[in-house]
Amino acid sequence: MSRTLAIMISLNRPLAVIYVLNIWTSGYAAGCKHPQTDINGRCCDKCPPGTYMKQFCSDQQQTVCSPCEDGFFSDTYNVFDRCEECRSCPQDYAEKCTPTTNANCSCFSGFLCSNNMCTKCEENKCATGEKPTRKAGPDPFSGVELIEYSYQCEPACSDKEYYDAKKDICKPWTHCGAFGLGERFSGNKTHDSICDTNEIHNDGVFQRTLGIGFILLSLTLFMVASYTCIKSLRKHRADNNPTDIIAVSTNTHDFHLSKEESGLIIQDESKDTNNMGPLHLERVNALC
Repeated sequence: MSRTLAIMISLNRPLAVIYVLNIWTSGYAAGCKHPQTDINGRCCDKCPPGTYMKQFCSDQQQTVCSPCEDGFFSDTYNVFDRCEECRSCPQDYAEKCTPTTNANCSCFSGFLCSNNMCTKCEENKCATGEKPTRKAGPDPFSGVELIEYSYQCEPACSDKEYYDAKKDICKPWTHCGAFGLGERFSGNKTHDSICDTNEIHNDGVFQRTLGIGFILLSLTLFMVASYTCIKSLRKHRADNNPTDIIAVSTNTHDFHLSKEESGLIIQDESKDTNNMGPLHLERVNALC
């Protein structure tokens, strides 16, 4: 038991020494101002972005920094002896490399980035009216945080919509039935519905004919109603004023008779007067 404890103490002793050294180093380094770092017990200045450390600091001088050459960059304070090489893009650059920033890549039109850094491009195989849907997954063979992409083609627009390639937007299909038209070709993912133009013309003629017929029917009904109304009005007046008819019929002086007709009437009346009684004579006198 004692021997086992001794072995454990002997194994833990190097770990304890390392722990103490780390605390001491951290404490010493904590005394250096920003942006400085401890190098061989000295607080040496770090080189700013866009430069690298050409010489370590010493008792006689501080750190000597030098600018990054073309094609290289550094984006942080550092004590590296060289700058990092700029990223190389296979097709195009979204942002070119500068002494303080790395390059950002992009792909030509019709191509897609194969990873999150776009250092590889692949052809977009989706047809018009389709869009590529990206599926990401880590690259098991990469030592850096590089994520490879794969793509799957899906419809660019929802149901009853088509893709307008010129405006790069989705538009709803034209509903021909809403205009009273037939549909010659139904819409699809790339084209709008096509309505039957012949039915547009025929439908217009039918509507005009229907409108004219409705107007004529309305006029006919109006005329019939007017005639019936006038006839009823005349009959109503005649029923309320019967004396006007009698007055017209009894005004014999308004009728112009020839001499023969007048004489004939007088003669007939003279013949009949002999046979008339007093009542008949009064009626004749009243008529005349």
